[in-house]
Amino acid sequence: MFQRIFFAGLSSSIFGALISIAYFSVFKYSPLAVDFTEKASYLYLLSFNLEIGMSTCLLYFILIKLLKKENITSFIVGFLLSGVSISIALLFMFKVDPELKFTNENSELFKDFYYYILAPVSFFPVLSWFTFKPIFIK
Repeated sequence: MFQRIFFAGLSSSIFGALISIAYFSVFKYSPLAVDFTEKASYLYLLSFNLEIGMSTCLLYFILIKLLKKENITSFIVGFLLSGVSISIALLFMFKVDPELKFTNENSELFKDFYYYILAPVSFFPVLSWFTFKPIFIK
């Protein structure tokens, strides 16, 4: 049982990281040429998604062992995961650093939008978990 839950968390983490990298690449290769990977590096995006994904699978495993009911466990984990992702998105949006500096000239021009562009990344691990959970956990 733990192996299936672990692989659900791991695959959703990796998929969420790939989507996050693709999301930032859209801004990098758009006509604006805004490259925020200086602050939100690929390693940061991978570690953020791994942290959320593996925490989710650990929480799911603990709750399934305690409650012994899959539908209640899924609801609680989904509810908590949604709440955490909204909280993280709000923290990203309201965490304004006046000292934020980018070496890329285009990124420096759009640095005020950095945290607003970063906010949707908090939803990628959640969406990935909801996508991969049915594949691994029946």
